[in-house]
Amino acid sequence: MGGGWHFRALLFWLALMAGVYLLIDRTMNPTVAVTATGKDGEVVVPRARDGHYYLRGSIQGQPIVFMVDTGASSVAVSAAFARRAGLPRGYPLRFSTANGSTEGELVSGQTVEAGGLRVSNIDVGVGINVGQDDMGLLGQSYLRHVEVLQADDRLILRRKAP
Repeated sequence: MGGGWHFRALLFWLALMAGVYLLIDRTMNPTVAVTATGKDGEVVVPRARDGHYYLRGSIQGQPIVFMVDTGASSVAVSAAFARRAGLPRGYPLRFSTANGSTEGELVSGQTVEAGGLRVSNIDVGVGINVGQDDMGLLGQSYLRHVEVLQADDRLILRRKAP
């Protein structure tokens, strides 16, 4: 028996571990929809593997990934994101979340864009962490300004008729 089998075994285990790492990484990180706003002002967002809907957007021009949360009262971001976006101080508020209540601020009058649909004069909750500083919740302070439809593992956001 030659010494080459040790090297082949090592290569096998390294390849196996790399495959497991890539599988776990793909499963843990949500799929963020690359959305396009159609001529009718419609954004179609496919459901991610974890059952949520994610789309790219911005607040005051600062890029963010939103998780759509129809149960959230307002758009919500972390304090770190709010600093990067240059959001002004808001008024103190206690937020009730699935993980309990937390102190934060509510900042009014912000411009929020999600998937190309821009809405002005939105309330944004600051101080809620969704897991990453560059991820926020897209809640009712934004969603009530657009039509929201859910069908066949897709979420459709449409501009409301004036």
